[in-house]
Amino acid sequence: MTKNIVIAGVGGQGSVLAGQIIARAASLAGFCVATSEVHGMAQRGGSVFSTVRYGEDVLSPAVPEGAADVLLAFEKLEALRYLSYLKADGLALVNDQRIMPSIESLKLAPYPDDKTIEETLRRRAGMVLIVPALAIAQGLGVPALINTVMLGALSAFLELPHEKWRQAITELVPPKTVELNLAAFNEGLDWTKRHQDLARA
Repeated sequence: MTKNIVIAGVGGQGSVLAGQIIARAASLAGFCVATSEVHGMAQRGGSVFSTVRYGEDVLSPAVPEGAADVLLAFEKLEALRYLSYLKADGLALVNDQRIMPSIESLKLAPYPDDKTIEETLRRRAGMVLIVPALAIAQGLGVPALINTVMLGALSAFLELPHEKWRQAITELVPPKTVELNLAAFNEGLDWTKRHQDLARA
């Protein structure tokens, strides 16, 4: 069966690298993989959207609306922006962070409050888990590690072996940051294992 993942974030959060790591981990695990080019404005502050599909026989990276198994969102407003891509029983995995859009055409006024965001997500998704990825990354001393924290959280819900995730991270992040990124991945995974029941609440 093909797994469809939609990745949404803001430029500068590392969502592009995260997609590359997911694709590499799936490839290392023996799956056929297709990834999309980045849609939107990948510069810092712009909305970023990409896809990863893997399975036994995957030809196209395109994920139609309503077909994603997972929406991996690095920012709350971006989770709402791309929520329509998620299946009715899909998983919304969302970083607990709010970044006001810096580009006028992307602004939704006013920015919804946290309760409204979570209620909207839960109406559309089968499972929702809000991950304190920024706080976890800050605890490691590097806020930019939110992407690998979120990958650790994602890995708890996918069948890809954890050693393949760690190999992909080691291959793709800058060499000097490998240990920190692996630590962030482990922290995200451990947090999610402790709180995974919340996704089904």
